[in-house]
Amino acid sequence: MSRVLLVSNFEGGYPPVSVAFAATELLEAGHEVTVLDTYVEGIRDELFPEPDLVAISIPLFDALWPGIEIANRVREANPDAYITFFGQYATINQTRLAGKYGDSCVVGESEATLAALAARNGGGHAECIPGLAERNGSGDVQAIPPSRPRSGFRRPTRDLLPPLHKYPQAKVDEVLGGKQVVGAIELTRGCHHRCTYCSVFAAYDGKVVVMPQEILLDDVRDQVERGMTHLSFVDAEFFNTRKHGLRLLRLLHAGFPDLTYDFTTRVDHLIENRETMAEFRELGVRFITSALEFPSQEVLDEINKEVTVMDLETAIRIVRDAGIEINPTFIMFNPWISLEDLATFGVFVERNDLGAVIDPIQFETRLHLYRGSPLLSSASIQALRLVEEEFHYEWEHPDPRVDELFHEISTPPEPGVFKRCCLKC
Repeated sequence: MSRVLLVSNFEGGYPPVSVAFAATELLEAGHEVTVLDTYVEGIRDELFPEPDLVAISIPLFDALWPGIEIANRVREANPDAYITFFGQYATINQTRLAGKYGDSCVVGESEATLAALAARNGGGHAECIPGLAERNGSGDVQAIPPSRPRSGFRRPTRDLLPPLHKYPQAKVDEVLGGKQVVGAIELTRGCHHRCTYCSVFAAYDGKVVVMPQEILLDDVRDQVERGMTHLSFVDAEFFNTRKHGLRLLRLLHAGFPDLTYDFTTRVDHLIENRETMAEFRELGVRFITSALEFPSQEVLDEINKEVTVMDLETAIRIVRDAGIEINPTFIMFNPWISLEDLATFGVFVERNDLGAVIDPIQFETRLHLYRGSPLLSSASIQALRLVEEEFHYEWEHPDPRVDELFHEISTPPEPGVFKRCCLKC
């Protein structure tokens, strides 16, 4: 048996479902599991001296440096602890994280790999653990392909997490007109689409892992019992499978008629599903997040969105006509816009009556070029002046005035405020 500390730093401001899934697998294998969510609880150094295995969740770029800080503090307090990273950005950065800041990275789905690693650390024998990129004796790490099991998932264990009311969501409160207790589930992991700026594409390469319906139902029931009044589907793409989400919503509405929902989907899927939008409203969907990116065909083509500017406006109308609020996200500052494009952006906002619904932070979003981004092979990106950092690249716009405007309007960082274009960045 191993003593395992699971650490989450930031998972979009929602209860960390990745840690909850991992906890189930470890507990059922007989390990002693403690969970720390620094987003809610802060850093608790008193937890670091005891565990044999510390697994740090890195699902988003915003969790990278906080996760590294935890790894460094664990190493100082507990030199014998085995440190591993897991999650989407751990997969993308497997050789950089494991080689310098930890002993390994889980590459792909984490549950079975973490359980095997805990068993080995507790005295079991496993020379090769699938999905584990591990540092060798010289400190090097060999990159490995992701492990993507399609079965064996169990209901996430939420008993070890902070209570749901510790994860407020301002957008949900705003749309529903009052304070809500918000929970979260993922119908699927990954995304079929290949938007070149997206870290989900880099981690999953167009593949999707579907969560079983019975597990999702049990998890929602559990969260309702914990006081949940609104459920966010935190998938990168709600329509990864055409009917999976709609079938689940029908079952949930029958069992919990007062529960409300939001989800994230692409513009083209909103158009494809226009006939079912009214039903989504009847089932309790109150708003839909969609990445509009920027109303410029050049931008949409450069990032392989496979939609037109006209499609953006059509999708907005479809959602509104169904009585659902649209929650648009943008990559406001990107290498393909001109200063004039930023000026005419206001015309797009006014024409589509978006002024009251755009989160102000969206006006400050900037294209994030992470290490491993497919965009780095693009001729337009290679033509930029790039500065290589440890986990990303800084870039300069061809027109210095655009960068000057970005720095002029950007607000100082605030605790708990993350400037991201979407939930999975």
